[in-house]
Amino acid sequence: MAAEPVTTSPLRVAIAGAGRVAVAVASLLQDRGHDVVSVWSRNPESTKRAARRLSAHTAPSVAAVAAGADLVLVGAVDDAIADVAADLAEGLERDTTVVHFAGVLAIDVLGAIPGPRAALHPVQSVPDVDVGIRRLPGSAWGVTVSPGAEDWAHAFVRDELRGIPVDVAPEDRALWHAAAVMTSNGIAALMSTGSALLNAIGVTDPQSVLGPLAAGTVANVGAMARPGDAFTGPVVRGDAKTVELHLAALGSRAPELVDEYKLAAEGVVAGAARTGRVDARAAQSMRDLLESA
Repeated sequence: MAAEPVTTSPLRVAIAGAGRVAVAVASLLQDRGHDVVSVWSRNPESTKRAARRLSAHTAPSVAAVAAGADLVLVGAVDDAIADVAADLAEGLERDTTVVHFAGVLAIDVLGAIPGPRAALHPVQSVPDVDVGIRRLPGSAWGVTVSPGAEDWAHAFVRDELRGIPVDVAPEDRALWHAAAVMTSNGIAALMSTGSALLNAIGVTDPQSVLGPLAAGTVANVGAMARPGDAFTGPVVRGDAKTVELHLAALGSRAPELVDEYKLAAEGVVAGAARTGRVDARAAQSMRDLLESA
């Protein structure tokens, strides 16, 4: 049974651009008792797929999708949001709220939208809709809104999406998004490098070896006061001999990965120095070793 919605009456929700986050949010809103009434996307197959999933009507145009809607979720790719918003503005009522989910963009990209506008960016990896439905509750959302919409946006994220609202100034959204992108893709990039190293010694299932390690590290970061407290290993210990052995083995067995190792090690040095895990002299000594390799 769906939970009772926080609002006094169900919202009529439309989707303009059937991106993964927009469809996942719409599904969560349905579970809260709201009505997803219409879907439009530039890709007809995406439109049909989302409409079928949500038991919603398909709209013939972006201007038509918003007819009668209380809330429009703009799920278009970043570069298309301004164009979608311009077309939406033709059919919107003044009190219709429009939300986009792009991390780097603020509300000015929504242009001439007459009613409340919000940029709500989830700090979560959403590879598909089903994963998004599971992961978005409990996630943080970067909130940037038009004047007067702050309370609504906080309540929407907190009560309807079961998320954590975090206010982000328009001029700060690029750094907000960069932090999320670097963390998510940085983890994936390091896993890729580690997997390539294990492949070089004949390990055919590196994911089973490195997956628990990565999960444990993320858990350590979450449990500690500062991310830097979770650093371990020879770079933080200043164990130059071990790092030299790593570099020698890489040069012999996987020379194409030497630069990736050095880049990752330099990141560890910088993070450890920034959080006081190593002093300036030890950090410089390790940098000198990495640069000379």
